[in-house]
Amino acid sequence: GRVGRGHTEVLLGSVDAALEGAGVALVDIDAVAVSEGPGRFSGLRVGLATAKGLAAASGLPVIPVPTLAALAESARPETGLVCPLLDARRGEVYAALFRLDRGRERLLEDAALSPRKLAFMLAEVDGGEPILFLGSGALEYREELQSALGERAILDGRGITAPLPAALASLAEEAAPSAGPVGPLEPVYLRGIQNINPD
Repeated sequence: GRVGRGHTEVLLGSVDAALEGAGVALVDIDAVAVSEGPGRFSGLRVGLATAKGLAAASGLPVIPVPTLAALAESARPETGLVCPLLDARRGEVYAALFRLDRGRERLLEDAALSPRKLAFMLAEVDGGEPILFLGSGALEYREELQSALGERAILDGRGITAPLPAALASLAEEAAPSAGPVGPLEPVYLRGIQNINPD
C-alpha cells in the first residue's frame, strides 16, 4: 500500500545518506545486513523488502541478523547478563537473555511474553546477578521490572531503544563466512513462550 512504499522511500533515502556520509558507494559494500525480527509487522516487512531490493540491484548477499541478539550486542562494552526487550504491544515484550562475558551465550530463546512472566522467569536464573535491560520494552516497562527484580534490574542509561547499526554489522560480519546462498528471507514473528536454559 501507499504507506509501505512511503516507508521504503524514506529508508532508501537514509541508505543513500549513510553511504554518502561514509564516503562509499554501493559497489564498495560486501553485503547487506538486515534485522529479521522479532519486531513489528510493517517495520520488518519494509526492512526486508528494502534489503532484497538493494541485493537485487547490486548482486550483494543479504545476511539476516536476529534483532534481539543485535540489541544485546548494542549493550557492549557492558558484560554479564543482558536482557534485550522490544515493546511488542498488547502488554507483551519480545525478550531474550544473553551472557556477554562468555562471548554471547544465549540463556533465553526469543520469546513474546508479559513483563510479569519475564520477571518471574528471570528471578529463577541462578546467582542473583544484576541483569541489564535495554530496548524499547525496557523503557516502557522499567517500573514493573524494577518492582519485580529490585536491585537486580539495571536499566541501560544510554536510552538505546533498538539495535545499534554497529552491533547489527558486527553480527552480520560474524555470520558472513558461513552465509552461503540465503533462502527466502522472511520476518521472524513471535507469539508464545519459549523455554529458559538456566545455565
